[in-house]
Amino acid sequence: MTESMKKRITELLLTFCMVTTGSVFVCAVYNNVFWPQGTFLESDILWQLLALALVCSLGNFIHPYREISRRRAVVNKVLHYLYINVVVIGSGYLFAWMDIGNLFMLAVMVLGIAVVFVAVSSVIWGLHKRESENLNRKLKEYQRTGTGMIKQ
Repeated sequence: MTESMKKRITELLLTFCMVTTGSVFVCAVYNNVFWPQGTFLESDILWQLLALALVCSLGNFIHPYREISRRRAVVNKVLHYLYINVVVIGSGYLFAWMDIGNLFMLAVMVLGIAVVFVAVSSVIWGLHKRESENLNRKLKEYQRTGTGMIKQ
């Protein structure tokens, strides 16, 4: 397995864990907002949340691991966000988590999606930034010394 593939799988697993955690948090808030008296949740919701997190995590593959323009990066991020909304709202409808006709319920769901999306994207962006800085530092060190191998 190539180093690039290992990095993509690691990022996918990290994203899956963060999306799962965010989904459970949003589910808890959502239930407290719409059913404050309490509700009995079927165990199926746990499998649904895991499946949802996996499908949402697969959206990472919208972003290529190569240099792209800032404009293309923004377009990819918008497409990724729209993909997540379609998946989550579609799942919400399919699994009867929400009433699509209830605009407040839909708005809370979209807000929850945005919060989790921004949080996960920020963490992933930070990891990529740190990796780029590390590679640039090693490149400068290599260019300065003129010898040696760059180790990662």
